Amino acid sequence: MANMLDYVAWRGDLRFADSPFNEVDALIMAELAYLDLGGILGPEPVPQFSLAEVCARYQALGKTQPPIVNDPRPLMLAAAGSKRFGNLMLGGYIDLVDPERELQLAALTLFMEDGSAVAAFRGTDNTIVGWREDFSFSYQDQTAGQREAAAYLDRLGEAFDGPIRVTGHSKGGNFAVYAAAFCSPALRDRQIVRVYAEDAPGFQKELAESPQIRLVLGKTEVFIPESSLIGILLSTKKEKEIVKSSASGLYQHNPYSWQVLGTGFVDADSRSAASLFMDETLQRWLDSLDDAQRADFVKAVFTAMESSGAMTMHEMKLVPVATASAILRAVREMDPELQKSAFASLGKLAAAGGGTIRDELIKLLRPKRPET
Repeated sequence: MANMLDYVAWRGDLRFADSPFNEVDALIMAELAYLDLGGILGPEPVPQFSLAEVCARYQALGKTQPPIVNDPRPLMLAAAGSKRFGNLMLGGYIDLVDPERELQLAALTLFMEDGSAVAAFRGTDNTIVGWREDFSFSYQDQTAGQREAAAYLDRLGEAFDGPIRVTGHSKGGNFAVYAAAFCSPALRDRQIVRVYAEDAPGFQKELAESPQIRLVLGKTEVFIPESSLIGILLSTKKEKEIVKSSASGLYQHNPYSWQVLGTGFVDADSRSAASLFMDETLQRWLDSLDDAQRADFVKAVFTAMESSGAMTMHEMKLVPVATASAILRAVREMDPELQKSAFASLGKLAAAGGGTIRDELIKLLRPKRPET
């Protein structure tokens, strides 16, 4: 089954002047945003080095990546050696992690040969604070990361006057849509030509229905794999294109599993039963909680995780016994009301799932009426 690496191998000899920018290119650039380019690129939103030069510097520095499933290095090596991507100029690299603000944001800009640019936002990395920010979408109208993403686009717009595409995978897709909506109106209306959100969580209902979000939906493309469990979270008032994946379940979130044919993704007929089930279950759960209860739940879970002393998910896995002990100790030391709220939230989630299961069983077992 072909994926974006095969796409680079097949079409990497075609420059963008010969084959126009497409949805697969947008996913590739979103994946490149996962690269750790500290010490190679600076934050100035101007062209600094080509992707081929960045790749050479990356290797010369002996850089490594935090352990994530969608390791961007194979794609970097393939793309850097191609005519299509190797000469693209990169700049505007930022990588912000601030536990106090519950902030994790990284982005870079790719400058195209035709005078346009692509702002790419990284998805959730391996840091606990990054995952915490993901969960905060459920009770905060706007997060620190979203505001920083909009500020990033504004800085790009001040330094660059050409057309801009915005892309991002996972949380990066949420940042892409938010930034395009809440950057300066002049930038949003005149320079931003397309927004790509790849298996990205949405927004709270009020924010999803805001005038700013509505203004960018007409130029936004939303993609989710057929068994999506991330891109179904919260609300996105936009029809989604469903993509076939070579993986199953949560592993479909990995963009390397998305199937490609020619210059586009392979469309799936519909979402999987598991994705539809989780969508309904999570929505019932969220609807049963107010913002304060959601905030309490997230605080309880991540305070316990952070009590282990680990900064990343990988570090938690390396010392499972110590992590489990620290989490258990933290839970016991929590305020009784916070414990109560967290356990009540889990109970409501279980109840929501049970209700969905019950309803589905009724549908399956109910005798079908004969056709007339």
